[in-house]
Amino acid sequence: MRFTQASTKYGIPKGTLYDNILGKSKRMMILEETALDPSEETAVLEFCCDISVSPYNRRTKKSLNAILNFVERLRRKHDPGFMFTGLSGFRWWWAFCKKHSIVSLYINDENENGADSS
Repeated sequence: MRFTQASTKYGIPKGTLYDNILGKSKRMMILEETALDPSEETAVLEFCCDISVSPYNRRTKKSLNAILNFVERLRRKHDPGFMFTGLSGFRWWWAFCKKHSIVSLYINDENENGADSS
């Protein structure tokens, strides 16, 4: 469910949802903590979006779970113990979407069981 949908459904201001889930300050800092280099960020974009078809207002073609697993595999090349914990994966995805103009997330990952283990 998107923040806007949750806001409408439960009568909670969207800003309050963002603040409570993502934290009020330094929302983009998670990108620095994850420390992907530019080529790795491009690899994530190519993995999750059709960037050649839609360079702006991108839509994902992968689930959040598949994307986070892909990012963890990239990071483990430099830091074998890296993994997203708690809300850190969602926070990273939110900041990554803001940075790269990604407007939607593919929700259903029923058919992704291991198919993306590159």
